[in-house]
Amino acid sequence: MKKFVLDAGSAKKPLPHYWELCVGSCHGTTALREDYRDQLLQCSRELGFKYVRFHGLFDDDMSVLIKGGGMPGMPSGNEGYKLSFTNTDSIFDFLLSIGMKPFVELGFMPEALTTGPTNIFHYKGHTSPPDDFEKWQWFIEQFALHCIDRYGLDEVRQWFFEVWNEPDLGGKDAPMGFWGGTQEEYFKLYEYAARGLKNVDKKLRVGGPATSANKWIPETIAYCKENNIPLDFISTHHYPTDDVIGMNIDEMMKMREKVASGEILQEEARKMMGSFMKSRDERWREVKRGTLKKMAAKAKAESEGLPLYYTEWNSLAGLPSDGPFGASFIAKTVMDNVGLVEGYSYWTFSDLFEESGMPSAEFHGGYGLMTLHGIPKSAYRAFELLHRLGNEMYDEHVEDGTVDIYAVSKPVSNAVQLLVVNHNSFVLDIADEKVSLKVEGLPSFVKATVERIDDENGNALGLYEKIGSPEYITKAQKYGLLEASCTESVPVAANFADGTAELELDIPAQGIALVTLYM
Repeated sequence: MKKFVLDAGSAKKPLPHYWELCVGSCHGTTALREDYRDQLLQCSRELGFKYVRFHGLFDDDMSVLIKGGGMPGMPSGNEGYKLSFTNTDSIFDFLLSIGMKPFVELGFMPEALTTGPTNIFHYKGHTSPPDDFEKWQWFIEQFALHCIDRYGLDEVRQWFFEVWNEPDLGGKDAPMGFWGGTQEEYFKLYEYAARGLKNVDKKLRVGGPATSANKWIPETIAYCKENNIPLDFISTHHYPTDDVIGMNIDEMMKMREKVASGEILQEEARKMMGSFMKSRDERWREVKRGTLKKMAAKAKAESEGLPLYYTEWNSLAGLPSDGPFGASFIAKTVMDNVGLVEGYSYWTFSDLFEESGMPSAEFHGGYGLMTLHGIPKSAYRAFELLHRLGNEMYDEHVEDGTVDIYAVSKPVSNAVQLLVVNHNSFVLDIADEKVSLKVEGLPSFVKATVERIDDENGNALGLYEKIGSPEYITKAQKYGLLEASCTESVPVAANFADGTAELELDIPAQGIALVTLYM
């Protein structure tokens, strides 16, 4: 029996909903899709996300810059360029219409600005450095000027401009990585982008290095200090497997290169990926509970007081992330990292995601909180519970075995909330648990409710597997899965006497229970 005792009058601290600042999505052109927009609108309304970040804003399929014609104000050596922000306008117009904003990732490189050979993903995002960094700066200035002209200076000053994505992965010898240059060339890319933005308006927010695995933070700060380059915030990414397997990035990139060149077939690549996943599952045994908190604390210390934004994070657990494991991982991670970061952008809101081509199976372990046809996963329901939390957090926190209990005050509802999470790595031991909850010092008591996510609640994956995991679902199956994805707040028995409420709950393995005591 896990026990938790809380004095309702004890010390509290602010609980900013930092995890709602931003959410990730697939590359820019997917934001032109109707189903993408429908799902993002739902996430915004139900989960509270305020910004969205994606790759490929400047990819050639967005048609922002092509050769041909002539543009005034170009640096010397102008071969003639044509700008069009029609597609970016469509995306940004939509975001603002639903109350969201862009967390602008500046990338990838328009082909018109580079002769480098490196690219990534099936949509061939160009990742080579520009041939002329002054032209890159000019392009960034034109983009910023257009945004201000269309949306107004006050609005654009509220956006974030992040330079590139994971430049630590790639290099000239890894043509399928995110960056086809060196660290020094990335710093130069950042410098010219930052100076271009500040030339337009000094209050535009620019940051980086947008690296994987918390890398390059001290180096980025040092470079900017030494060269008097603006740096308004630090951004980076992390995943729980970073420390133990490094994502096997080298192997994955080599595999993608072989598929792209025709050296191996897609079917052979799938078999190789299956072997990689088996290896990854074994190495997950090395992942400790709460590992992302340790990473975030280190990155916070290295950031030297600058705001710290994680613009990607996820369990990377594959199919288990679509069920209760994914939900419990999210709840524990978010609550553990309170006070360490200013923003935490989950990667991603939807499985409408085509870095390796558009998937077909409704549940396949994709990054999204929602499936291809908009069925909320257990992970989505976790964000829904977190969204319902108040804005004050008690200092009391119990961590006992695989169980964490967090306490929150929600004055607007005159309530005390207890979030109980039973989480462990999906390959490590975990069992059902019983918890005893006692809240003292309550001025009154009206009722207690509980809302759950576990194998039987908020778990569409469970039903999907029961119906045989069809690759393509029917409309009837979709509606059944939508129903299975739902959670329900139900009354729970509690004893109340002399200002103290007591109750007991069973918490399944990888389960979450949000208990609310109304006064």
